[in-house]
Amino acid sequence: MIPRINRFFQGLSYLLWGLWVVFEVNVLRRKRPFLGGLVVNDRCNLGCEHCRVSNRNVPDLSLDEIREGLRQFKAMGIRLLAITGGEPYLWCDGDLRLDDVIETARGMGFKAISLYTNGTLPLESAADTLFVSLDGTRETTNKLRGNVYDTVMANIERSTHPNLFINYTINRSNRDELEAFCDQMSRISQVRGVFFYFHTPYYGVDDLLLSLEEKRPLIDELLRLKTRYNVLNSSACLKAVRADAWKRPTDVCYVYAEKKMFQCCRAIGNEEACRNCGYLGYPEIISLLEARPSAIREALQYMPRRVR
Repeated sequence: MIPRINRFFQGLSYLLWGLWVVFEVNVLRRKRPFLGGLVVNDRCNLGCEHCRVSNRNVPDLSLDEIREGLRQFKAMGIRLLAITGGEPYLWCDGDLRLDDVIETARGMGFKAISLYTNGTLPLESAADTLFVSLDGTRETTNKLRGNVYDTVMANIERSTHPNLFINYTINRSNRDELEAFCDQMSRISQVRGVFFYFHTPYYGVDDLLLSLEEKRPLIDELLRLKTRYNVLNSSACLKAVRADAWKRPTDVCYVYAEKKMFQCCRAIGNEEACRNCGYLGYPEIISLLEARPSAIREALQYMPRRVR
């Protein structure tokens, strides 16, 4: 009974904190960051066709270095944490492993902790939410990521984590598979929904990049798919991206990587990457902080079913 009560109050604390931030921004007119991205490592066990931010021989952050990043986030008022890599499950500091990072962050007062993974390793974690990357059908995913589709799907189906979501990054190779993918994921009980992004090359234009004009009909399709499947991008966010009406770079999110703090993302100052940005998590947060009803509804879907 006591653990259940503790989980209830942890969840309530997270909800009340989120409502307070929305109140601060819209009523008190205070500007404040909302999300902290913690890049714990550079190492990845994949070499995805669309990725250029991993395996650059950057050492893993130590736990002490991670604590420093968390302290900086906390001083900004950030209490929502997203842990990424590289592949964060590969992180280590001596005998310490990723759950030690998560428990450290929770002990420092972070309200909700999400983990972003390629799904090739067992999907159990002390994080509140798991986001697993898949980019289409078996053939397309394997083309983009290597021969990993069956491994990732098996890990998803074996996972006992109650808050598991899929991240799908739309690019020129997989843009025709949105509905088929949503239909497939809807049949897997472990998957609570799918969040879509657009490919952002960071390093310049490539063959996978879609122009805004090419993105617009795909956004229309996502809006249609929301009526049938659990597409977690809010209508407010998708419409803002379709109209190219969201501000970037943004000051609602910060990233700590390689012992440095970056506003918005590590590509800050790269005008081409910013112009072509497809990281839809940011306009989603902006829509939420603007108290858009559809963004609030979708945010409530991310509420953890339990908090460890």
